[in-house]
Amino acid sequence: MQNNDAEFPVPDFRKLAEKVLKDLPKNTSEKARAFFLGSFIKQGFTDTSFIPWVKRKDELSHKLLQQSLALKNSINITQADFKAVEITAGEGINYGAIHNEGGTIKVKVTPKMKKFFWAMYKKTEVEKWKFLALTKKEEFIIKIPKRQFIGHSETLMNSLDNMFINEIYNYFKNLK
Repeated sequence: MQNNDAEFPVPDFRKLAEKVLKDLPKNTSEKARAFFLGSFIKQGFTDTSFIPWVKRKDELSHKLLQQSLALKNSINITQADFKAVEITAGEGINYGAIHNEGGTIKVKVTPKMKKFFWAMYKKTEVEKWKFLALTKKEEFIIKIPKRQFIGHSETLMNSLDNMFINEIYNYFKNLK
């Protein structure tokens, strides 16, 4: 009887498991972080389909949520091991959650704000600054539209599934 082990090698499943457990958390976390950073480039979030961010009312030249890049730069990998992969955003940035989830905020009108409104009116002669400076309101209620940049995404999950399958496929393909 002939020994066919040379023709049909038995995969080392322990080695495969060790490689997957070592590489997968790092690769997964890097892919997820890149996906969430892509929201700032695409100006919208992709779950099952792409959801563009609501345009702003002013005419500023910078892209949405990118004036200081602080929010974008706050997207970090906080855990990447076999137990969990965790990506966080907005750490130390008090406006991160309201932009990601949407909602309303109340802003108290202060004398300093009114002084700023008068200065802007004198500088630009735009009537809205005059109305803001003369307001009798004690607070403004501002509606912030949802501009999700991080969260659960079916597209990301499918991409991670494919990455995992390809990694295992490549392992078997490279068996000698």
